[in-house]
Amino acid sequence: MLFPSAVCNGEMRMDRQTIFITHAAPEDNLFATWLSAKLANAGYNVWVDLKRLRGGDDFWDRINEVLRNESIKQIVIFSKHINKLGVKKELAIGDAVGRQIKDPAFMIPIRVDDVPYSDAPTELIRRDILPGFPNWHDCLERLFITLSDAGVPKAAAPNADALSRLVQAREEGRRFLKAEPEDLLTNWFPWIAPIERIRFYGFGGTQEQMKAWLKGCRVPHVPVHRLAATFADPAGFADSGPFDAKIETAYDLTLSSFLNGDKSPVPKEQASKIIVNLMRQHFDAAAERRGLLRHEFSGGQVAWFFPAGEAFGGPKTFEDCHGQKRRRTLVGKFKTLQWHLCLVAKPRVRPEPLFRIHANVLLSEDGRKTLDGDKLHKKRRRLTRSWWNDIWRDRLLAAMSVLAEGKDGIDMAAGNENLVLARLPLRATIPVTYEEVAVELVAEETDDGEIILDPRLDGHDDDISDETDEANE
Repeated sequence: MLFPSAVCNGEMRMDRQTIFITHAAPEDNLFATWLSAKLANAGYNVWVDLKRLRGGDDFWDRINEVLRNESIKQIVIFSKHINKLGVKKELAIGDAVGRQIKDPAFMIPIRVDDVPYSDAPTELIRRDILPGFPNWHDCLERLFITLSDAGVPKAAAPNADALSRLVQAREEGRRFLKAEPEDLLTNWFPWIAPIERIRFYGFGGTQEQMKAWLKGCRVPHVPVHRLAATFADPAGFADSGPFDAKIETAYDLTLSSFLNGDKSPVPKEQASKIIVNLMRQHFDAAAERRGLLRHEFSGGQVAWFFPAGEAFGGPKTFEDCHGQKRRRTLVGKFKTLQWHLCLVAKPRVRPEPLFRIHANVLLSEDGRKTLDGDKLHKKRRRLTRSWWNDIWRDRLLAAMSVLAEGKDGIDMAAGNENLVLARLPLRATIPVTYEEVAVELVAEETDDGEIILDPRLDGHDDDISDETDEANE
């Protein structure tokens, strides 16, 4: 593959085409792999120590060669593990390489932990450190701009070789890739009975009367100046208010024309936000009607969790995407606490309206009032250590089946409009699969959802003691 030449301070560097990623292993393997995949997808030639990703010994001869002779930029993952010996060695080499090729911006640090900037090593202290905490994606825009401005060469298509190496490194020792297609489940849930139209209604009364009417309105809506946007039809919307009011249809648009800005009362860039807002309201209303309780994370994300009690206790039977019946618990016991599966729904409108739904877990003392805080995060992390991918997948499918109440979809009606969200997610086919080596997986859950900890999964950084134990400490 041919790349254009790179220029730094007027010097042509035909032989330097690689972005080298320095990271602490194994602590920062996950971010290093994620970032490498993003760069490879963008067409960059990226190099990360694959032996570290799969737990092997340091491969210093190759590291030294790539960093000194092939790298055009060195991305340094700035985490709480930045002072590990291997990272220090690579920083020293990178600092020397930057001076050698006369590129003062050879190193590009990305902060991925809640660590003070003053803790940065000497080699990074005067550099522009890109933000990657608390959200990894925050670093991408500035990183790509930095690489583009520096003339770092890239191809027009994803770097397939780099992506293949990453996959093989992560899977080596446990899985072996085969050139056979496989169907995979996503966490994207489409509409069965879709959203087809959006309406804007006007009110004949005063502004205060409109606000009072909308405050008591029983269907999802978004106020827009003197109008209200909703998926509900005229009759259904008029019947959803707390009192009689003069309501007229100001706009009645297909969803596609509204999103494209055709004859819309709002700018095109605002249209997507209104649709996302309405979809989120519909999901919230459906979850609340079925008895789920609301929880707001510290970052502002809203989750809906299954409270303890007869309605959601015990294993729930559901059908998977192949029609096979399975059972999973949604609520259980963890030491002196209760654990609760929760759902975080993230609407999106492109390429078509659907929900990305993530499963998470919360803890409570009484089965209804959830706990929060740093110590809770450690407890949740230890609680789910034995929840392998199939367990998370099945819990998500079981939760959606409960919301669907035995039907193929979840009713999210608006007035007289029939809106139904699919119970099962979209599937995707990839060109490769793998054969697994038999590995004994540790199970910690009883049939009724109680988590009985296995010491084989404990780590020195776990904090799973009860409040009384913590007080005694």
